[in-house]
Amino acid sequence: MSKKPADMTDIAPDDMARKTAQNAAPMRRRMRHISLVVVSILAVLVAGLQHFVLTLPKPLSTQPEYTDGIVVMTGGQQRLTDGIQLLSDGFASKLLISGVGKGVDRDILVRELDLNESQTNSLFCCVELDHAAQDTRGNADIAYQWAKTHRMASLRLVTANYHMPRALLVFSRKMPDITLYQWPVNPDDLKLDRWWHDPALIRLLAREYAKFLTVYFSV
Repeated sequence: MSKKPADMTDIAPDDMARKTAQNAAPMRRRMRHISLVVVSILAVLVAGLQHFVLTLPKPLSTQPEYTDGIVVMTGGQQRLTDGIQLLSDGFASKLLISGVGKGVDRDILVRELDLNESQTNSLFCCVELDHAAQDTRGNADIAYQWAKTHRMASLRLVTANYHMPRALLVFSRKMPDITLYQWPVNPDDLKLDRWWHDPALIRLLAREYAKFLTVYFSV
C-alpha cells in the first residue's frame, strides 16, 4: 500500500523559518560590526576632543620674545586689548588687526576698548586695520601680504586659546618662511576646568575641534 504524499503545507513554514533565520544571521553580524565601528569612531572622536581641550595653549608665564609684527584676529575684545598692550609695551613695532568689522576705525576702538594714552598713541602710530578677512584663511592671506610688505621675519599671533591650534596650522602653511609665536587669550567666560558640564561650551569646543581636523587633513 503506497504512502500518502507529504503535505507540503506542513513543511513549507519550517523551511521558510530556517531560511529566514539563516538570512538574518549575516545581517545581525553586519549590524553588530557596524555598531562596533560607529562606537569606536565616537570613542576616538571623544578622546581626541578631550586631548584637544587639555592641550590648548596656556597664557605665557614669562616675558614674550620681541617679534617684527603682531597679528590680532578679531573675535573678542580681550584679544584687541592684549595685542595693543603688547605693542605699547614694545614687544613689536607694528600690529595688524585682521577681520575688523565695516565702519570700525581707530576712534571707535579707542572708545570701545577704553584705551589709555600710551595705548592710543600706539594704535594711531603703528596699527593697521584689515576689513577684508572673513575667516582664518583670510586672516593668514592678509597677514602674509602685510608681513612681506614690511619685510617681517617673525609674527606673534593673538587669538583665543581654543582657536590658536587651527590659526597656527593655517598661518604656518601660508608662511613657512616666517617664524610664528603665539599669544593665546583665555576668554573670561571660558571655564575649561569643567567644560564638559556646559553644553554651550561643549558645542563651541567640538565645533572648533572639527574645524581643526578639517584643516589638518586638508591638502
